[in-house]
Amino acid sequence: MESEPWIPTIQSFIKRVADSAETGHILKTLSHLLVSQHRSDCSATELCSQFSFAQSYFVSGPFEELLYRLLPLLSNLEFVTSNSKYLSAIFLDGPADVSFEVLYAGLSGEYATVTQEKCVVYLSQLVAAGKLADIMVCKCSTDSYMLNGEHDSLVQAYACLPDKAANRFQQNVPLNLQRNVYYPTLYKSILLSLNDVKVRLQKGLSSSVSFISLLIGKLCVHGLAMDLWTALLADIMVNQDFLLSRVFHKVVSGIAVTALDSTIIPLLRCVYHYDDISALLGNTIIDSKKLQYLIMDKVLLHKFYTSADVSKLLYNVIGYLASSPSRVHLYHTTFTKLLQVWADASSIRCVSLDQHMYISKALVVCSTFLSSHSSDSLRMPLFKDLMSGLQNHLTNSDSSIRHIGMAVAQILSAKLNPQLEKKLEFDYDDDQIYRELVSLETCPTLPDSSAYEKQSKNILGDSPGDLSGTSEPALGKTQYGEDLDSDDDLEPLGEFEDKARPTEQPASYLGECMQGLMSADNPEKVESCLKVAPTLIRRSRVMTEEVSVEFAKVLLHMESSVVIENFVLLHHESLVSLLVVSPVPVAQYLCKEFSARNYNVRQRLDMLDALAAGAVQLADPKAEHEQKPSSLVEEMTTLNVGDEPSEPNWREIVDRRIEAKTRRFASASHTADTSVANRFSAVAGHFFFPLLLAVRNGEREYNPFNADTILLVQYFYTLGKIVASAQNCLLAPRMASELLQVVWAFRSTLILLCLVKS
Repeated sequence: MESEPWIPTIQSFIKRVADSAETGHILKTLSHLLVSQHRSDCSATELCSQFSFAQSYFVSGPFEELLYRLLPLLSNLEFVTSNSKYLSAIFLDGPADVSFEVLYAGLSGEYATVTQEKCVVYLSQLVAAGKLADIMVCKCSTDSYMLNGEHDSLVQAYACLPDKAANRFQQNVPLNLQRNVYYPTLYKSILLSLNDVKVRLQKGLSSSVSFISLLIGKLCVHGLAMDLWTALLADIMVNQDFLLSRVFHKVVSGIAVTALDSTIIPLLRCVYHYDDISALLGNTIIDSKKLQYLIMDKVLLHKFYTSADVSKLLYNVIGYLASSPSRVHLYHTTFTKLLQVWADASSIRCVSLDQHMYISKALVVCSTFLSSHSSDSLRMPLFKDLMSGLQNHLTNSDSSIRHIGMAVAQILSAKLNPQLEKKLEFDYDDDQIYRELVSLETCPTLPDSSAYEKQSKNILGDSPGDLSGTSEPALGKTQYGEDLDSDDDLEPLGEFEDKARPTEQPASYLGECMQGLMSADNPEKVESCLKVAPTLIRRSRVMTEEVSVEFAKVLLHMESSVVIENFVLLHHESLVSLLVVSPVPVAQYLCKEFSARNYNVRQRLDMLDALAAGAVQLADPKAEHEQKPSSLVEEMTTLNVGDEPSEPNWREIVDRRIEAKTRRFASASHTADTSVANRFSAVAGHFFFPLLLAVRNGEREYNPFNADTILLVQYFYTLGKIVASAQNCLLAPRMASELLQVVWAFRSTLILLCLVKS
């Protein structure tokens, strides 16, 4: 084949594009392939003879590879400056869809900031040049079948470009890429592409709207549905073009199932009249089961709306179904299903009052479209369901449900069975429920098309009039004139009174408390959790035993980075509570961590204080079976655990007053002291011996006492406290002997400390 030798030539150019010695020549040659008017003065003689083939091959094949190879080179300012003309030609004059995708990918974090800035500048220039509309027109003009996922990356770039750019550069984003300018420009581009499809169909040419369907669905999923439909409906409704309506039918049928809810429901709320819905959707609902389920079931039965436009939504949905003979069977099915749900006793009990009122409104709207020519075979089953539903409503204990049942039955009975000699009437107050239902009997009138134009101006008014406007200035330079720092146009903030800072809700569970203590960015949460921690630890005994070591680890690594009242006391009480509730694992963990390297003196002193206090509490025979926190902690946590302080019982007050005024002449009977098991006896060894090993391990590994002599004194004090608490235990003699040996080994150091203190 004659043109085959030029393929390796182009491929060789792309592979050598990063070669500094040949970069200028390669970029010049490849840029000339993209601009047809450069063919006459092309300096690349080896490609000029087969220019048309080289151009088509380069655009369809290796162009994307070239752009990805150029992205890392954009961080080289010298390279960009010397080849700016050719780079602009490649990125801006080549296939716009490929350039748009690659430049959007260049905003990812894997590229340097300088590269991302240059990508934003090129993207802004593409948008300013009207390439958004050009890309969509090109995608719609193809008659080839679109594979699944073929345009997903381009659609994602279209929908997310302003957010992506703002996420990278915050305020330093070109004007064309800001949300209030970019999206109106995109909406205009969609209109241009739809009109181009209409023109192509008039000429008998093949077209495809799959790309537009995907793009509209993606925009609606991203929360832009109301603005999108407001911008598009003005052009579609004002022209009232049959062929354009058929194009729109095809667009709706091509919307992805995952985006159907986000697309169709806002459309039903934006349109003013159900005739306009018929013009937009046509008979698409007949062929689409998903659309049937959405409009007939989800909108009317599964969801409910309480906003001001609920009547417009209901009339658009039901009027759309009833306004065409080809869709009237769907209207009958919907009417029957709504009435059956409304009349069902279990539905009345289970659904909320707002949703039941919404279904009642839908029934009233359905009744307005009931034709006088409807057969009795349709009316009689509906009337029977109405009467059974009325009975279920009247037997309900809720007065609002009874009023809804009477109002709906009074309205519907006259239309379902007009041959009744005596109309069904009820004697009840003319309340708001009845007035809302009666107001729905009036069918809305078809508004003037100017209503759509007014709304469209609010969305498209701020966008440039011409899609091919002037190019944007470079990134980082102001686009608002020289008076950018002026604050004359800023509105002053209104004066406000100082309000009390809302208190953080205290934790109710141990896991929630642990998570709150690790919330370093929320000091109020840390403080509230620390105050209730001792109470929760002693109250949730089983849970505490499961997470005691993890809780101790969290407490040990806590630091008072903010001012928390009584932080030291609360921190100490929490550690002691863990030792009392789960003594063995917590004591072993604290003794092991005492000789570890990654703790400071303050943390080691906290461990020793907690071990000493825990041993004393466990050995106290007068302590209750369930130890409680100290009085100060209990006082601070009482008002945090519950919502409000509980009022004292009146019987307790009376008993205290009677006891205070009662005089007794005989001496009170002396009750014998009951024996209580020493809880420290079984766990004393876990407190003493692992802690004693800290001295011996320190001789060959790490000695924690080299940091501070106060730590050594506190260490022996803690060991003495533990031995004193275990004085009635069987291990007491052995523990005392071991302690004496260690103290004797440190006698010289202790004597020196005593001399220094004296």
